[in-house]
Amino acid sequence: MTRTSPPRKGNVAAVTAVCLTGMLSVTALTLDGGLLMQKRRDVQVAADAAALAGAADLYWNWYTNFGRNDTTDQTARKAAVAAAAANGYTDGVNGATVSVRILPTSGPFASVAGHVEVVITGTQQRFFSRMFGSDDVVYGARAVARGKRGGINNGIIVLAPTGKGAYTIGGGASMSLTGAPMLVNSTDSAAMYANGGGSSTANAFYVGGSPGWTTAGGGTFNGLGGTAAAIYSGSPPTPDPLANLPPPDPSKLASFNSVHQSGNKTTTLDPGVYRGGITATGGDLILNPGIYYMDGGGFSISGSANLTANGVMIYSDPKGTNDKITIAGQGTMTMSPPTTGPYQGVLFFENRTSTAPVNISGSNGVNWSITGTFYAASAALSVSGNGTQNTIGAQYISYTLDISGNGTVNIAWSPDNTPGVREVWLVE
Repeated sequence: MTRTSPPRKGNVAAVTAVCLTGMLSVTALTLDGGLLMQKRRDVQVAADAAALAGAADLYWNWYTNFGRNDTTDQTARKAAVAAAAANGYTDGVNGATVSVRILPTSGPFASVAGHVEVVITGTQQRFFSRMFGSDDVVYGARAVARGKRGGINNGIIVLAPTGKGAYTIGGGASMSLTGAPMLVNSTDSAAMYANGGGSSTANAFYVGGSPGWTTAGGGTFNGLGGTAAAIYSGSPPTPDPLANLPPPDPSKLASFNSVHQSGNKTTTLDPGVYRGGITATGGDLILNPGIYYMDGGGFSISGSANLTANGVMIYSDPKGTNDKITIAGQGTMTMSPPTTGPYQGVLFFENRTSTAPVNISGSNGVNWSITGTFYAASAALSVSGNGTQNTIGAQYISYTLDISGNGTVNIAWSPDNTPGVREVWLVE
């Protein structure tokens, strides 16, 4: 006798209901979860953009606020808030909150100057996931960006990638670099060459070649404090740290004819474009603070001319190799670079494609006080000291460097009198 199972009424409906619940749960998580992930990406983009906008403002106003945005107009904060709004998040609108903190209050950069922290939150309405609750879902993102001028922590940078004697010192000259090390990119085994009693002193030398240095005729490389010099051979090359520094725009400067001063008189000049350059062989030449653009002709101070030029940046755009930057003679020289703006710390800036040489030559007994950076990315920089010299520059960045004479050349690097590089990027 065949037995049959009793009918099970309602089983299909129950199983279907259970399965539908699971299917709807998966659907809710997939659809609402997908929307939430998209919102999460959007808010992170907005937070990143806002932090970078605030950091860019901190960088631009570094020498006013030093990364703290202490001014009453709070420009960095406003820049961050505007960037958040441009990306769809305005504080108090549609449930969003936008918090900008200068300085950060949490994380590894808490209370560190030059950093912006942005926290943005938003709310996402539930759709299929209402089966789990009715409250909106809160999402958010955080970003921290750095905005500051970082120092170029080398007192001398010789950019030539190859060649013997990319840095040369001789003739009894003595070079003393304080505050920062020296770097020579050349991969030649004798990239640094000291001869004829030439003496170089720094806390460290970094050179691309191996061993990268050689001496002859009593030349030496010394460390500070009378210790042996630390020479690091095979060092990786350093790109031009000022490669992105834009040249001045001559169309935005006043225009003047060339100046050729001689005799015993006093001339005061204003910033601007000097078509044919500036030359002085006598008298007193005074440059008011600002940018001086040499449109050909070079910049030459020699003979008995005295020069006073504080807060200036000399930009030379040579039309030929004779359009040189030359500082020489028996006159008094007082020069310092701008202390604010994009050319902060830069005293001489030659068109970075020009090979016109830059020559600095001091005489025994003269009173020189020259600070700032000498920048000639494609040119030879020659510095000659005779007798005991005062400071001649705070930093040299050139294609090659030659130091000669029978005196001392002092280079006093400091972050306060040399240019900074742009540091604007996300750190968290």
